Amino acid sequence: MENYKKYLVLAKDKTDLKAFAKIQETIFQLENAKTDAFNITGPTSHLYLSTSKKLFELYFDDEDYEEALDIAKEIFEIYNTSTDIKEKSISIVNLGLAYLKNGNIAEANKIAETYTFDENNPLYPQYCLFRATLAQVYKNKDDQLHYLHQAYNKAIEKNFEKEVITNILLAIALYYEKIGDEKQAYKAYLEIFNKAGEMSPSFTDEERYSFLIRLSKLALKNNNNSFAADLLSKSKLSMEKKLEAKHPLTKIVNKELENIIDI
Repeated sequence: MENYKKYLVLAKDKTDLKAFAKIQETIFQLENAKTDAFNITGPTSHLYLSTSKKLFELYFDDEDYEEALDIAKEIFEIYNTSTDIKEKSISIVNLGLAYLKNGNIAEANKIAETYTFDENNPLYPQYCLFRATLAQVYKNKDDQLHYLHQAYNKAIEKNFEKEVITNILLAIALYYEKIGDEKQAYKAYLEIFNKAGEMSPSFTDEERYSFLIRLSKLALKNNNNSFAADLLSKSKLSMEKKLEAKHPLTKIVNKELENIIDI
């Protein structure tokens, strides 16, 4: 499933090479583990497949979509005839997203037309997010919003993990933000904020602060200046403890606080 948290980030510390190095080291280790699993237990073993899935997620999150697509194709071929509906469905969604991210829209659309999920499918919300992303590529805003709400409603109904629900809400908030519907975007961000105690562990510092800055901007536009000022002031204090002094997000927070003072 695509991670919408990374689209929140307003600025990153490009001088921090530790995170990049850690990801590359993990990929290197998993590639070796994958090779060992292939040689020892074979390409259909649980060990090989679980390692391949972890690699797919890492490559996808790292935006190395070509490598992600190669792995998605391999996993799909293994699960395509499987009776395990959940694993087969995951492989379909991941393959469709990988095609999309590689710019192969025709193949992504073929996946969507060939494999239609019903609402009882355990991966239905993730499938809806895939269809929403496809609709965005085709600039079909009505279909995009339809699938986003379908994803959210079913995830709530089926009591999905909070992280999945947060991810869907972020997709909805970003959609409204992009089309300029500040009221609905504010509503979606606020819903996430009100569940912050449950959600925050899954956010990085840059994701969390970017989220709070976005929420404060929308609070201002929805005439809630005191809430915006409180968010930004608390964010600034927290940033001073957790981020480098020259982190670009700090500059953004300071600028937004100045804007409030000028109002």
